[in-house]
Amino acid sequence: MSRIIDDITGSDLNRLKQLFSPAKVKEGANVALSGVFEIFHLDFGVGIARGKKLQLTSRDIRQIRKVIKEQSGFDLLTDPIPNSRTDMAQFFPNEKLSSRPVKDKVIKVYGILSTNINGRKYDLEEGMNIEISLSCLKSIEHNQIVIVENYEAFSKFRLVKTDMEPNPLIVYRGDKDCSVISKEIALTFPDIELVAWFDTDPKGISLAFASGADYMLVPDLSKEVLKRHGRSDLFSNQYQNWKRVSALIPSNLELLMANVAKGISQESIIANDINVSLYKI
Repeated sequence: MSRIIDDITGSDLNRLKQLFSPAKVKEGANVALSGVFEIFHLDFGVGIARGKKLQLTSRDIRQIRKVIKEQSGFDLLTDPIPNSRTDMAQFFPNEKLSSRPVKDKVIKVYGILSTNINGRKYDLEEGMNIEISLSCLKSIEHNQIVIVENYEAFSKFRLVKTDMEPNPLIVYRGDKDCSVISKEIALTFPDIELVAWFDTDPKGISLAFASGADYMLVPDLSKEVLKRHGRSDLFSNQYQNWKRVSALIPSNLELLMANVAKGISQESIIANDINVSLYKI
């Protein structure tokens, strides 16, 4: 008798779980004669093969449950499929069967004066932040959240000159290595005012509006400042987005960017002490 759990896949486990609806447990089921069901048929004599299908009686389904439980301790009828690798490893050699990725929407946060999350207050030194799975972030005791596009701008947000309240929670939007969570923050904490701060260029403006934020931060620019500190590539390389987003920003900023044909990055705004202000989306 083979150890079927040594080679079982995530897909196999899901297929097996689908057998344990009350109707199938009582009346049996027909399944594709492939994967784990083919092994059960050939090695354990479970079911009757009819072409490419395997006919299972209620007794066959009980036998499948018995084999899996004896070999792993996992009860297909009563146990939910574990979400984490640690929980999965209690039953199966291949802990990667878990449905949740190891790095499950990990986000980085800190408060300007103090970090108040999950009912606790953390006093962090400058340059420090808290890394936490979004699923573990149960509450935010701040009136405003700022979601920031670039990591350097996120880490240096204390230097930003803004008209916001004194202690917003600063959240890194994320990247390919750290989960992009703009929309998730808006959906998870709908009652907290969400502010988006992205590069002031067509792409950044588009991302800010797509984030679900209530406000965005826009820079206080003169023509001379934008000419001196802006970048033409942030406008020309993204011009395909300009027509769509230009009407979404303050008219004076739209006119200025169109005339100068430049955008400006978050890092340049910080480095050159340029004020940013809240703008209702």
